[in-house]
Amino acid sequence: MKKLIRSVSALALAALVAAPAFADTELKVFHRWPNAPFKTYIDSVIADFEAANPGVKVVTDQVLNDAYKDKIRVVLGSSNQPDVFFSWSGEWAHNISRNGRSMDLTPVLESNPAWRDSIIPAQIEPFTRDGKVYGLPWQMDGKAIFYNKPVFESLGLSEPTSFGELMALCAKLKEAGHTPLLFGAKSAWAVSHYIGTFNERILPPEVLAKDYDRKTGEFTHPGYVTALEKFAELATCMNPAPNGIDHEAERNAFIAGRGAMSYLQYAEMGFLKKAEFPYGFFIFPQIEGGEGNPTSLQGAPQGWMISADTPNKDVAVKFLQHLLSPEMGARLTSETGIISPIKGAITPASATPAQLVAFEQIMNAGDPYLWLDTALDAQVADAYMKGVQLLLEGQKTPAEVMADVQAAAKRVRESL
Repeated sequence: MKKLIRSVSALALAALVAAPAFADTELKVFHRWPNAPFKTYIDSVIADFEAANPGVKVVTDQVLNDAYKDKIRVVLGSSNQPDVFFSWSGEWAHNISRNGRSMDLTPVLESNPAWRDSIIPAQIEPFTRDGKVYGLPWQMDGKAIFYNKPVFESLGLSEPTSFGELMALCAKLKEAGHTPLLFGAKSAWAVSHYIGTFNERILPPEVLAKDYDRKTGEFTHPGYVTALEKFAELATCMNPAPNGIDHEAERNAFIAGRGAMSYLQYAEMGFLKKAEFPYGFFIFPQIEGGEGNPTSLQGAPQGWMISADTPNKDVAVKFLQHLLSPEMGARLTSETGIISPIKGAITPASATPAQLVAFEQIMNAGDPYLWLDTALDAQVADAYMKGVQLLLEGQKTPAEVMADVQAAAKRVRESL
């Protein structure tokens, strides 16, 4: 009998050893990249993860940027939540964590310091609230004005170092028959990138810190109106009716050579491989008389969160460790053009010379100013972006836009 028990125990142990660590586990992942090259990359990373973890099946859902913002709010409150999901940082991520929808990753990082320390610390900070980490960065980014080098060279133009020089440059491009600056404002987030930049250049950092906080924001400093006035001045350099085209159309027009400049994210460099001309890029120049940071970047990390209610915590954590590893980070940059926040991932072997320059610009810019639409409370951001779209159509003045923003900020403060 004892011999039989020992035999059965041995068989059970052998079966346990042979069994997958995560047998019959379905991991649901939701992200915002249904298009190449990003989806292709994510699918390949998932295939590698499944091969290394028999028994795990990763099921993905993906929708584009604007649709994602609406859908993620719905699914996080449903019975069909994803285990792992994409998230912007800043107030966007804070809102999710405040509502108890994302897992506190602090204990996970503390128990795995090697993994924690492999991620650039400044890129984790925007996912941190009240000393706890609720998300991890997958990409770091920034915004720069990209330009057509042959067009600039043909007119003897050089990269501007001030807003005045930028406007003078635009005048020369117009005179030569070029559209100086392409802009697609149909999706409101693209508006926020410009306004965030103007605010950074013109307003003192302490004013932005106070007003971007949902508890204290008032937006009464006159610099906000000045920023919109300067933006309206720059809009005279843009294509007609920017609200009629989206950002992708803007980028495609730049690639096709139908405009001399475009305000793009570093993450879009992969698309610029299609351009038949060499391009350059420069950080948005300082604005004369501005009290803000003249070298800051509008931009912020984007990354991933784990649902607070996931039944698959361990496999979800393991998936993030796989996704946010030096090997996957290097592949991310080389295959998609996205700049990885993983230490050692950005090298001459994984990045183009332009991406290496962009990486250095991000690292030298100091703490990033988050994309305006994710830095602000959603109500304030909506008032801001819709107001600026109306400003572009001549239906609102800068002062009227800011009055709407102030009213939205007041409603948010009073609701807390």
